[in-house]
Amino acid sequence: MTPTFRRAALAGAVSMIALSGAAYAQDDARTEDGVDNIVVYGQALSIQRAIEAKRESDSIIEATAQDDIGRLPDLNTAQAVLRLPGVAVQNDQGEARFPILRGLNATYNRTTIDGYIVASPERGGLGRAVPLDLIPASLVERIEVQKTITPDRDHNAIGGSINLVTRSALDSDEPFLLGSAFIGHHENSGDGTTLDEGDEVQPWRANFAAGRRFGPDGQFGLVAGFDYSIRNFNIPQVEVDDADYTEFDSAGNNVGLGNGNGFVVPTNNRIFFYNNVRERIGAVVKGEWRPNSQFRFEIAGSYNEYNDSERRDEETYELGTSGASSQPATIRNQTATTGVSDTGYGFIGIGRFVLDREITSLRASGEWIPAEGWLVEAGGAISTAELTNPEVTEGFQTDTSFGARYDTSGFFPFTDPLDPAAFGDLTNWAHTNRGTLDRFAEDDIYEATLDVTWDSVPVQGLELKAGGLIRNAEKSEGFTFNRYVADPALGYTLADVADPALAGVDWQGGYRFENRIGLDASDAYFQSNAFALTATSESGSDAEEKVTAGYVMGRYETGPLMVVGGVRVENTEWEGAPLGGALVSGDYTDVLPSVNVRYNLTGDLVLRGAASQTLGRPDLNQLTRGENINLTDNTISRSNPDLKPRLSSNFDVSLEWYIPQGILAAGVFYKDVKDEIFVQTTQGPVEVDGVAYSALTQPENATNAEIRGFEAQYQQTYSFLPAPFDGFGVSANITLLDTEFVVPVPAGGTRETGFFQQPDMTANLTAFYATEAFELRASYNYTDTFLDTVNAGNANLDEYWEDRYQVDLQGRFNVTDRITLIGEVQNLTDQGRTELTGPGAEYLQEDADFGRTFWLGVSAAL
Repeated sequence: MTPTFRRAALAGAVSMIALSGAAYAQDDARTEDGVDNIVVYGQALSIQRAIEAKRESDSIIEATAQDDIGRLPDLNTAQAVLRLPGVAVQNDQGEARFPILRGLNATYNRTTIDGYIVASPERGGLGRAVPLDLIPASLVERIEVQKTITPDRDHNAIGGSINLVTRSALDSDEPFLLGSAFIGHHENSGDGTTLDEGDEVQPWRANFAAGRRFGPDGQFGLVAGFDYSIRNFNIPQVEVDDADYTEFDSAGNNVGLGNGNGFVVPTNNRIFFYNNVRERIGAVVKGEWRPNSQFRFEIAGSYNEYNDSERRDEETYELGTSGASSQPATIRNQTATTGVSDTGYGFIGIGRFVLDREITSLRASGEWIPAEGWLVEAGGAISTAELTNPEVTEGFQTDTSFGARYDTSGFFPFTDPLDPAAFGDLTNWAHTNRGTLDRFAEDDIYEATLDVTWDSVPVQGLELKAGGLIRNAEKSEGFTFNRYVADPALGYTLADVADPALAGVDWQGGYRFENRIGLDASDAYFQSNAFALTATSESGSDAEEKVTAGYVMGRYETGPLMVVGGVRVENTEWEGAPLGGALVSGDYTDVLPSVNVRYNLTGDLVLRGAASQTLGRPDLNQLTRGENINLTDNTISRSNPDLKPRLSSNFDVSLEWYIPQGILAAGVFYKDVKDEIFVQTTQGPVEVDGVAYSALTQPENATNAEIRGFEAQYQQTYSFLPAPFDGFGVSANITLLDTEFVVPVPAGGTRETGFFQQPDMTANLTAFYATEAFELRASYNYTDTFLDTVNAGNANLDEYWEDRYQVDLQGRFNVTDRITLIGEVQNLTDQGRTELTGPGAEYLQEDADFGRTFWLGVSAAL
């Protein structure tokens, strides 16, 4: 049997979970000899199939199947993949968005659908990252996380690769139609209004998948799926903007954080209220033809759309007079927790944000056995992605004469104006400006692959494989901005458009927001009065990247030993230019060896080892964006066409013990990343093209990073126990990391930190109990504190995400063998997001409250 068909057979076994129909799918109850078999129900069967996939793999992988995903309150694939060992996520507004594999964020990882690359709708430093919250989990049959690489896989995957596998009709002899519908409730909803000034939107979601075989011999297959969801939620958030803390000396003079009397003072206080309507649409269709065992062809398409419509209300108080990141030069009457600034100002703003992302993927592939011992595989894909992000912002501000007394006796700092009556007079809040900002990004990728396998080599147990890839990617991104200022003769103030809708809302910490900007009123004022266009700017870039890759590899298996090894060569050519700028270009070639070893110590004990080299290409934006000059601050930021790709040396060792109905496994890994890319700001004066600037910001290759990790997992269903204990099961995993990240500092030299955006520990625990009538499941996820933002010049201003733990619940009751009632609770523990900064990372940077989410629904299988 050829390697591809071995994988296809394994994939088919795993995929049967999703096609089992009933929520409590089970194995046959009796053998042909009439002996009772162990009956395995839905979640237990899902774990069993995932374990089989891991056991038979040539490399170190983790897998989860659609039946498993459907049994958690996971709307998107990023939340589903979070349950696997070695995986963390970067969250956005209470939902998982970008996966982090083994300490490396989405920029370092490869995401594919059915093995083919997916375009990214992101811009800037995330230009290669695929936001998995865009893709509904219900459209994915299973998720494969490959942690070690083989030569036939794309090596632009330092952290690993995530492959989303869609359903196949040919894996089921019978037609199937599966569907579910849910209605939801978010605790944080109902306050304020949506962006269109509408009432609260009722959350709901629904999906279906259908497929069948047809033709005289069932050689054709067609499968289709659709998913829709919408939710409306509020997020109250408080913060100290820009981690803006400082210290004063005994005379009350501002001397900077770490240089004063040790009394740490926040110099601003900011609260937000987000009202977000988030809508997802996903669809997939696949046609397949398998006329015989020697040939298979399929063509598939996926479309995913993600729309955010957000109203963002803001109120800020700043100590001092200098604008953004304001700090007072002096204070008086200071104690350990209080002090007075005689200068300061208030700002109230509104943001209207629309963010639309789309990803389209068209794929075609075929497998052909032209002769005994030969397999030819060929395929191609076209993937496009778009980002449309129009924004309208507006603000009102007092003058800087409004001093205040601050209080830091609690975790949430407070400021009280010295003249509350004048501060509360809305005519003292003058209009600042109205801005329109239209961001965009487009990514078009074309890919073709060819692979040839020969398994009739004269050497017993040896298979040889060779192949290649051609890929062309085109990325464009940019923005246009306009600023409008009201005619001073209008005397436009907050009193003209104030809206007290949030006056009764309590924030965490007890903050209040008495008057926000009325959205309709401010729009009407802008349309009917004189505003001058005082500033306009436009920026953008177009870039193209061509990758040509070839590889040779061998797979040798004898007795308990299996070895897969070879070498891959990847050549990269790129070119691009900023809007109206000069074309820049470059190329590089990487030789990337890899080897994976599996040794069966016993029938149930498997030892694995792997070594490889992988790369991480710079974002095209970092190479080609050109220069942006800030005339207000006299600073310059620019791309760097001399950037080199990251190169990582990777080593893995793991031991897997396949116990009855489960697995107990542990492993260690090490990654040494050379030429790490980071963004450096050099304080001026800095001369660029004969012009002196106050600061220069650009990406550089100047750091190295090391990641050491330990992973362990235990999964077992207890169906071998006597009733009623045979319904219990558990799945648990833990990942521990020790990371080093060397950062150059502006004054020269370096400082060492942990790797940013990666917790030192993540852990998952799922426990369930299932019978033919019902199933109960609880899942716990813990994510340790991690470094989110590095301040190269002052470690006291680094920003950290505080550790968090979340519990999700699900209960199912089988009304019939085809209909199931489902209840879900997401974030039972009411976890939000807290970011910390300052000395010892003990001070507030940001705190957001997400609340709990409840779903009630029904699923059916026909």
